[in-house]
Amino acid sequence: MGKLSKIGDVEFSATTTEDVTYENEVTDRPVEELGYISDHVKQKPVKFSISGVVTGEDAYSRLKMLRKYCKGKQVYIYYGRNIFANVVIESLSTSHAGNIRNGFSFKIDCKIIKQAVSKQVVIAGEDPASSDESKNKQPVSNQIQKTKSKGKIVSVSKKVDNQKHDKYKVKESKCATEYASFRNPSSSKTKTKEKLNYFNPDNNKSGTTKY
Repeated sequence: MGKLSKIGDVEFSATTTEDVTYENEVTDRPVEELGYISDHVKQKPVKFSISGVVTGEDAYSRLKMLRKYCKGKQVYIYYGRNIFANVVIESLSTSHAGNIRNGFSFKIDCKIIKQAVSKQVVIAGEDPASSDESKNKQPVSNQIQKTKSKGKIVSVSKKVDNQKHDKYKVKESKCATEYASFRNPSSSKTKTKEKLNYFNPDNNKSGTTKY
């Protein structure tokens, strides 16, 4: 090949081979009675390898440049039988044999990659959504309204049964008497004693037969 074969700014004196590999990843799923079926195909990055020689007084400087390409994270363009962009060097191997005067032979494995580009967008002014929210936002005290009307007031009258009322009053007075006797037990004992004396046969003054 000609002297135009190069990667980045490094020209090769001669390239002997240039192998390109296109590969896809195909999923295989086992299915009963059918064997394996494929439902997805994904393309892998393109790979290629080049072999050649570099000779001349600047051979060492070009070797240093190739080693720098291997350490860096930049992408380069390759010119040869094929032309590829976004190329990174995966591996570099060199041979310094005696049959190559003032130079070296090499083999380079490369891969074509896809890079994600990040963009920065500057938004001028305020966000309309946030500005509308700030305008409509009110204190909690303003959001709570006071009750203006207490509603309709209706007076309800209910008839009272006089007979039931009298029974209730009698029962209430009876309960009050029992409660008073409970609170003052001396008066209740006196009455009980009088009752016992009344039925005592010794106190019978009528002269009748004693029990």
